[in-house]
Amino acid sequence: MKHLKPLRLSSSGLFALLLAVSGAAYALQSDSKASITIDANKMTYSEKNSINVFSGNVLLTRGSLIIRGDKLTLTQRPDGTQFAKVEGSPAKFRQQRDSGNSDVLMINGSGNTIEFDGKTATVTFSGKANIQKTTNGDLTEEISGSKIVYEQNTEFLSVTGSTADNGSNTPRVQAVIKPRKE
Repeated sequence: MKHLKPLRLSSSGLFALLLAVSGAAYALQSDSKASITIDANKMTYSEKNSINVFSGNVLLTRGSLIIRGDKLTLTQRPDGTQFAKVEGSPAKFRQQRDSGNSDVLMINGSGNTIEFDGKTATVTFSGKANIQKTTNGDLTEEISGSKIVYEQNTEFLSVTGSTADNGSNTPRVQAVIKPRKE
């Protein structure tokens, strides 16, 4: 059996997702120092193409970051950046964010596909895309559409609407923002 190279993931590739719709709050500082663990039913690796494919009940963890899906494809580019694609029905992520106080801030997201581009620091959720923010277990914001793109470096969020279930052919975006508790 050929020796496999250790899997190395840049923080920009995976941590782009934690900033999605996060405003001024970021992932836990301790997450950046945590090891990445990936569990799956199967893994293949192409050394020539620098591609790892994990399939079957995929679970990626790094500190408070949890990503679940049916398939995870990680590509290492010649410049050292990574591109990750998680597919599922849906693919899901969850991560705690630093709050600066005792509040527990969480981001939960899902989509049929979640893509992380470490080179452009962009996260794309496609197919029944949804992001939720909670504070101490209470939902504070929820955004859904067919596609959500978050550009980390510019803190720009773009949402493409989904066709409504009511038979309308007009794509719609839905955002729910709860009033802040005083």
